[in-house]
Amino acid sequence: MDDNNNFGLSRRQMLGGLGMIGVASAGAGLGTTAYFSDEESFTDNTLTAGELDLIVDYETSYDQGNRLGSGGDSGTINGMPSDYSYELSDVKPGDSGQLVFCPKVVDNPAWLWIGSESGAIDYENGQTEPEAEDDATGAGTIGSPNDGEGEGELSESILVTVSYCEYDTETEDYTVIREMNNPEGYTLADLADDLEFGFFVDGGTDSGAYPPSEDGSTQQGPCLCIDWVLPTEVGNEIQTDAVEFDFEFYAEQERHNANPASPYATGDGFSSISFEKALNMQALARGGSGRGEIQVHGDSPGVEDQDVFGSNLGDVFPANQDVGFVAQIDTGSSPATASLEINGRTVVDTDVTDGTANGSATGDPEWQGGVPSTVDVALTAYSASGNGVETVVKDVQVNGSPASPSMVSSSGGAMYLAIPGVDTTTGVTVTGNVRFEGSEGDYTTQDWMGIDFR
Repeated sequence: MDDNNNFGLSRRQMLGGLGMIGVASAGAGLGTTAYFSDEESFTDNTLTAGELDLIVDYETSYDQGNRLGSGGDSGTINGMPSDYSYELSDVKPGDSGQLVFCPKVVDNPAWLWIGSESGAIDYENGQTEPEAEDDATGAGTIGSPNDGEGEGELSESILVTVSYCEYDTETEDYTVIREMNNPEGYTLADLADDLEFGFFVDGGTDSGAYPPSEDGSTQQGPCLCIDWVLPTEVGNEIQTDAVEFDFEFYAEQERHNANPASPYATGDGFSSISFEKALNMQALARGGSGRGEIQVHGDSPGVEDQDVFGSNLGDVFPANQDVGFVAQIDTGSSPATASLEINGRTVVDTDVTDGTANGSATGDPEWQGGVPSTVDVALTAYSASGNGVETVVKDVQVNGSPASPSMVSSSGGAMYLAIPGVDTTTGVTVTGNVRFEGSEGDYTTQDWMGIDFR
């Protein structure tokens, strides 16, 4: 007998056999009146939310010499609202002090920032005769506490040092773990400016998150120490002056939140970086030429290109479309340069240290002493109110690293994204996309993206 015939199946036979198997299986199922079953109930199920409770212990001290002596205070800030005031009067050159803050995040690790909404506010409080000889500005009245807002010099005269620290039980004092960025001549005014954009508090863990405490009395992460001194070299210009400043801590859960955005990085209106800029760049949906424009130092006498998308009237930025941009401060060239490139078109200021835009004065000071080791960057999205256009700046990266957050947008007025302390060793490169949502016919000269450097 041929083995091939014994085991051979035609395509029709194979399909027929499979069909019978299927029918047989179905028939077996018809003979069953009910499946075995059972039911177990799980009742009173609960999901209990974990805890993320931020508590800040503080300890302050001051030394005002033999006349007023030294002293301090300590306590805990916990709850909403909750605050603490550190108040000193009759501050004289040579006085010093320290503020120590020890955060505790109960139960869960968290990203932690310290920041300020209003920074420092100086007051002149009138002028004595000796002060008037050294400071001719004048503002406010002597004897009226905190009068003459914005005119005092005290915050610019107090030197500060900020560091991570921990309590030493042997010395019964705080010792420095490591200093934060404290440039030479770092003042209270400088610290207040930096706090407006927030400091990320490094918790000393692999991720940088602040470690959890099991309760409100157990310290796990580092404390923050702010040491201040009013140098003896300071003269009569600070007599009767006062300064107010505030700051706060903000915690956000780490779990499922790998790339948190700083709560202080964005805001309404213009950043202080823009008001104090060394130079600026702009991309206008529709400039004064009736076309899309890009600029360094603004339009005339700045450096500009009015033909970014064509030379005809109406060749504006395309609506509802991402358009990439590259803004650079090139510190590798001599002298350093600034450029903005969009759609293959580039505008360049060939020297950012001469105080001009390629020889024309613009009012922007630039960096006439040379580009500093770090600069602050602010991106502004601006849209005219009521025209239905939204300006979106997105996918922002600085020197190859994503900004956090990486987007800012506005459908009326200004919104900013601040990125302080950018290292300029290899230059500064800001990239991203700008997008104008709406109709091209509704564009005005008030729909634009700005990039300011301080």
